[in-house]
Amino acid sequence: MLKRGLSEKFTAVIDYLRGLRRVAVMLSGGVDSSLLTALAKMALSDVVAVTVKSPLTFNSDIRDACRVAELLGVQHSLVEVNELVDYHVSLNTPLRCYKCKKIRVKAVKEWLLQRGVLDFEIVEGVNSDEAPTRPGLRALKEEGVHTPFVDLGVGKQDIRLAAARLGIPTASKPPNSCRATRIEEFTPLSEELLEEVEDLEEELKGLVGDVALRARLSRGCVRIEVPEEVMQRLLEFKLQVQDVVEKRGFKWASLSLKPYTRR
Repeated sequence: MLKRGLSEKFTAVIDYLRGLRRVAVMLSGGVDSSLLTALAKMALSDVVAVTVKSPLTFNSDIRDACRVAELLGVQHSLVEVNELVDYHVSLNTPLRCYKCKKIRVKAVKEWLLQRGVLDFEIVEGVNSDEAPTRPGLRALKEEGVHTPFVDLGVGKQDIRLAAARLGIPTASKPPNSCRATRIEEFTPLSEELLEEVEDLEEELKGLVGDVALRARLSRGCVRIEVPEEVMQRLLEFKLQVQDVVEKRGFKWASLSLKPYTRR
């Protein structure tokens, strides 16, 4: 791929990455990390992409990460981690995101060390729009992970436009976060419950399409969040939605009147 059509912001990111010389990109399968991987490939010859596979990770995100890495021709590995061994993660406390990110970065560092790769810098694709709300950003900084989009003020809209220009398949992918974000705080997490989250959302998306849908679990019930333009479509399937929810052992489903707005 070429730099043609990229804005000055992204040529600045390429220069930033060149200054690191060798990088390991934490490729989650979302548009941010996908674009960062593409830019790293433009900037450097020594690039690896690493995707964390864990009970908190959506299988769909892992598939997207593999697809992007293959398209870009980047060496790609899955690193298996179980964050549930940490008290704050398994009990879903307010420190979950921070602890989870620390565990993931340490696992990537250990993976690099085991392979004798001692001089690769780790980079992560969090963008400047989301940075203030990301509890894991402090963990990234503490672990010495580079965040080019944050450091250079690159936001989501610019990232999507650049990804589309470069033909990256995740350019229009709805935003996502880990499975645990769907579960009420202080509800203990298990692999079975986390798998249920993904299965439920996949079944609901089978009704309304591949949209930014969140199925929030709380006290045996499901609260569904979708963008405002999808609300009416979801209501048209209200009986099927209730059937899906009841079949999975939940008491009832509700539609949040507050639209899902993260882009």
